[in-house]
Amino acid sequence: MIPGPTYVFQCPQCHNLLTRESLVSGNTFHSTGYSDGKLIAPMLPDFPNLTKCKKCNHLFWLSKLEEIGTFNYGEKDKLEWQNADEAEFLSIDDYFRALDSGFIIGKGEEGFVRQQIWWAFNDRTRAEGIIFTDNNDESLYIHNCLDFIELLDPENENEKMLIAEVYRNMGNFGRCLELIEDIRDDELSGIVVNLRSECGKKNRWVIPLEKVVQPTYDGDD
Repeated sequence: MIPGPTYVFQCPQCHNLLTRESLVSGNTFHSTGYSDGKLIAPMLPDFPNLTKCKKCNHLFWLSKLEEIGTFNYGEKDKLEWQNADEAEFLSIDDYFRALDSGFIIGKGEEGFVRQQIWWAFNDRTRAEGIIFTDNNDESLYIHNCLDFIELLDPENENEKMLIAEVYRNMGNFGRCLELIEDIRDDELSGIVVNLRSECGKKNRWVIPLEKVVQPTYDGDD
């Protein structure tokens, strides 16, 4: 992994500085892919795009801002930039706040946010924790899953696989099995076997995949 420059942005509301790192190159060594399509790769980390200002709590897309500059690791000047807040991924509550705020535009952005909510809940399982803290938590999860399904294309086999996984995560094993039986893409055959097995065990939760192509969602409108 070769780090790239650190980009510096200003909050569009209060002008507080925040930074986001970048990569020149990375790799998927020691990575783990999951049945919900998430890849955790220590040598190819994700960096946030939708984030919030730690000073005023304003939500915004970094990709819609123009950076005010960059710096590289080890530079001795630009101390104000180097001491700025780092852009972070949002919490589940903040993702829901983003959906309610009215600045999420189009199916692509909504799909991205709803996938992030799905993954954030599933991250609790990945961390071997409790996925729902109360009944309201589970209700939010289920409603988000149903809304995410509406944004996915069942004619696209990758997205159809994700639909099947969402249904499994909701505990609807019959619908999951119906969907995966119609998937003909040989590259997805491994995950079909995995999901069929987990449905047989009545296991709702996300699972790691070994040497299996993951389902993907590109979020295009």
